[in-house]
Amino acid sequence: MDAEKLFKDLNDELAKSGMTLDLVCVGGFVLEYYDMRGTSDIDAFYQESSDLIKCIENVGKANGISQSEERWLNNSVSNMNRKPPESVCREILSYSNLTVTIPSLMYMLGMKLESARDHDIEDAGTIIKSENLDDVIEVFKALEDMSFQTDISLLLEAFEIAYGEEWLTNYLEEHLEDLRKLR
Repeated sequence: MDAEKLFKDLNDELAKSGMTLDLVCVGGFVLEYYDMRGTSDIDAFYQESSDLIKCIENVGKANGISQSEERWLNNSVSNMNRKPPESVCREILSYSNLTVTIPSLMYMLGMKLESARDHDIEDAGTIIKSENLDDVIEVFKALEDMSFQTDISLLLEAFEIAYGEEWLTNYLEEHLEDLRKLR
């Protein structure tokens, strides 16, 4: 999926309809943006309307994207996650009628751990490794500062995915007492 082309085409559709749109994209799209993995759709926070749905569907049709259960651009993520605050987001694309922002990878880590599906924990491990995060307690506290209620066992699992069982065993041996004090 060529997201940049889709966004340019969406901007054109929005312009024809006299609409503007600000997107906060999350999920697999953010990981794809950072070359961590691909995605087949784009999860984003935005205010949905029938006119906007029509624009999104027109872009999908024009680009040969089948409109199965979910559109190529959807806001179903808003049903299970809170929108990232502007303070953790940065603009990655800006057109006349469309602006696209994404949250920081640390914020995405919190979202992935909060969703806690198997692939989300895998993604969390990928983020940890790509960002060279190596202190579980420091990451836990950073996520807490962003208002995430992180399950320490899921965070430990993500670190194990990132660095392996031996790394985790060594970390636990060195920091077990400090980990017990969390929460």
